[in-house]
Amino acid sequence: MGKETTLFFAGDFCSKPSASEITVSKELADLIKSCDLKILNFEVPLKPDVTLPIQQYERFWQNDDVPNFLIGLGFNLFSIANNHAFDWGDAGFYKTKTVLGNAAFGAGTYDEAYKIKVIEINNIKIGFLALTYAAYTGVFDDVLHHNGLGCAYINDLRVNHDIMEAKKYVDYLFVLPHNGIEYIDVPLPETIARYRDFIDYGADGVIGSHPHCPQGWEEYKGKPIFYSLGNFFFNSKENTKFKANKPHWYEGLCVLLELKAGEINYQIINTRNIDNVQIVVDREAEREKNNQQLCSYLNDKIAYESYLNDQCRRLTASQEMPIIDKTFHENSLKECTKLIIRNWLRHFKGKSVGNDFSIRTLMRNDNRRNLLLRGIKE
Repeated sequence: MGKETTLFFAGDFCSKPSASEITVSKELADLIKSCDLKILNFEVPLKPDVTLPIQQYERFWQNDDVPNFLIGLGFNLFSIANNHAFDWGDAGFYKTKTVLGNAAFGAGTYDEAYKIKVIEINNIKIGFLALTYAAYTGVFDDVLHHNGLGCAYINDLRVNHDIMEAKKYVDYLFVLPHNGIEYIDVPLPETIARYRDFIDYGADGVIGSHPHCPQGWEEYKGKPIFYSLGNFFFNSKENTKFKANKPHWYEGLCVLLELKAGEINYQIINTRNIDNVQIVVDREAEREKNNQQLCSYLNDKIAYESYLNDQCRRLTASQEMPIIDKTFHENSLKECTKLIIRNWLRHFKGKSVGNDFSIRTLMRNDNRRNLLLRGIKE
């Protein structure tokens, strides 16, 4: 009988304030350290000592003491394939990669980004493939140009071939996609289809991140798919007293996978971020009830469609996704005035008035484009 190997997966992590202000309950810390491999999405790069041009979206960064904090907790593998990986350009990537070393995977040159991270432990080989959607920058989503640095793109067709090839030399392969729509707790149909694709091509499990809230999970062909683990801890503001007004923002989902004799068993650990200073195991009955409800949607097409459409309407009727919002709704007088002035200034400077950053972002981002199409059909 082979020895059981345990893997602990946590969601997105970012702390702009010093990580010295964060405590982790003994119960959770002991659980993490008891596992063989501990994997987390290192969502935001360390800030390099460089000055970059002003841009239209915020550059996120996290405190320099975060890596030591996470390593001290026991984390030994870090996915860096995400939409913020290159917020601080190549310099931010290099600083982050230098500190995390070989424990980081999912970004670099084209070949490095798509390389399967293989760990041999307890006489088994475990592979990890980290992917992300077409973000603002830093993703190899142009199929004809592979120069420079970036993250592995979730919809590059080579991903399917890489999975099949990897299964020739690893015993288990897990795909870690950073993908989906933020702030909704069920995946889009396109996300479900793509994640199931990974299993069809040979992956043994899929563990997703990015929506910043836990989503449901399912077993597909006997393999687990977790659509979003949500935030393990995420505070991108200077002050720990900052409160994000997002649904389920402070709730995390962690997964403990047990590998033995070719089988995969798993258990769910609900966590909670308390006041941006403490991470604990969450045993509230309401969390379990919510988990069950989200999972049930994946097995009930009518209920799923109804709930998903409600969530999409909530997003498009609010300011959570202003790009989608302005596409769905008539512009106010204030917005129209701003648009006229902006286009006039662009014309005055000899720039194309059709070069609208927000529209380009919408069309490039697979997830938001799918959300827009869903809204149009509604």
